[in-house]
Amino acid sequence: MNWGNRIILAFVLFFGVVFTMVYISMNTEFSLVADNYYEQELAYEDQLVRIRNVNALQEKPEFSIDRTGLKVSLTFPQAVAEKVQEGKVKFYRASSARYDKEMELKLDGSNKFEQDISQFITGAWKIQLSWTDGDKEYYKEIDFVI
Repeated sequence: MNWGNRIILAFVLFFGVVFTMVYISMNTEFSLVADNYYEQELAYEDQLVRIRNVNALQEKPEFSIDRTGLKVSLTFPQAVAEKVQEGKVKFYRASSARYDKEMELKLDGSNKFEQDISQFITGAWKIQLSWTDGDKEYYKEIDFVI
């Protein structure tokens, strides 16, 4: 093999690697943490107030996971549950926004919110829990792994 063929082979390999990288990068799925991240960043001080409100509670909501029945439970203390007017529970998956699930916070008779997680993919999840009692707003994040 002479030098001319080696140079051509080197160019072909180089362009093959470049086109492969372009193809991979064009077909890689990506999603932002939030679509309106700039507005959320501007209002982050309000979020810190919500977090402080949760930390100031005498009794806080408790998280538990039933790995055999594949259920997640959030149990609210009676004093807190009586004041909850409305709320939101978001199951956040950092790897892809298409797995995120958001629902209304509805407590049953025993002050619990339960969610079946059997259809959730395995891995790291975060619950973003927010609620209001009419006067104050509250926010709590809970990390868990399925």
